[in-house]
Amino acid sequence: MKLYEYVIRRLILLVFVLFAVSLLVFYFTRGFPRGMAPWTPYIHPKMTAEQIEQVIKEHGFDRPLYEQYFYWLRDILRGDWGRTGAWAQGLPANEVFFNHFPYTVELSVFATIITVGIGIPMGIISALKNNKLPDHACRIIALAGYSTPAYWFGFMLQLIFFYYFSVWGLPHLPSSQASTLGKPSITGIPIIDGLLTGNFAYAWDEFIHLILPSFSLAFISLGFLARIVRASMLEVLRQDYIVMARSKGLKERVVIYRHALKNALIPAVTLTGIFFAYLLGGAMITEYVFSWPGVGQQALRAIFQGDSNFILLYSLVFATIIVISNLVVDVLYAFLDPRIRY
Repeated sequence: MKLYEYVIRRLILLVFVLFAVSLLVFYFTRGFPRGMAPWTPYIHPKMTAEQIEQVIKEHGFDRPLYEQYFYWLRDILRGDWGRTGAWAQGLPANEVFFNHFPYTVELSVFATIITVGIGIPMGIISALKNNKLPDHACRIIALAGYSTPAYWFGFMLQLIFFYYFSVWGLPHLPSSQASTLGKPSITGIPIIDGLLTGNFAYAWDEFIHLILPSFSLAFISLGFLARIVRASMLEVLRQDYIVMARSKGLKERVVIYRHALKNALIPAVTLTGIFFAYLLGGAMITEYVFSWPGVGQQALRAIFQGDSNFILLYSLVFATIIVISNLVVDVLYAFLDPRIRY
């Protein structure tokens, strides 16, 4: 099978995945109502009883659950994702989502850069210095990373780099929120918008606000990445072609970075794709701890309020991100290892 045929097949399967996810989420959000009634966001305080009844009938809220699903499906095919509850002032769910999604993209990209920039070198050093002091140090950092609760580590970063640094009179980092110096809107991503509009003070301030939450996210994932790279590098370094490359007199740097690293990175690519997809879905706990205005925090508020419209939109976008990320990872395999065929 050719690569483009494989991609087309996976994209077709995406439709069925989204259909299954929407069925499950719809059933659990509408079938077990523990929050507001699904028609509540559509109701204005000044609406009459007749107008309310018309809204209920128009969207099928008076129908059995299985019929309500098809009414909801009809609405989203028209571009109507429903409205949010009072927690988001009753705005359209898609408007609330895509207003906050750029902040999650920004946070996810920075956290992924930190994860890759620290995790891969840690794994390489750990493998090259196997069972020596650098290896032990890297393994301790990795173990601490994926053993530490995300909310606790976020609180510790706030306590040290904001509270204690300010008490000691040292330059301190912001503990919560994004930049409040302005909000130029071109792409919706604050740092990029600041650079494009020449508002460098805003871009720098946004970068400063990103440091603690992005490192909090990265610290958890870089431990996994470092361990995977270490194990993969150790396995590759034992292969016959590495022994032959060394026997030819090639420099160790060439052997490691030109021959060994490329094959050792295949598992790392998989893990990085999974982490990035998870982060784009919204790292709820970290966004909540740092009051970051991303989509994860909004989804958490919607869950607390039982807002089925926003939860459904969030779940479908998250499922799409996961599937597409896995597809991108599979395509990258073919470039990293020409032996892989689909």
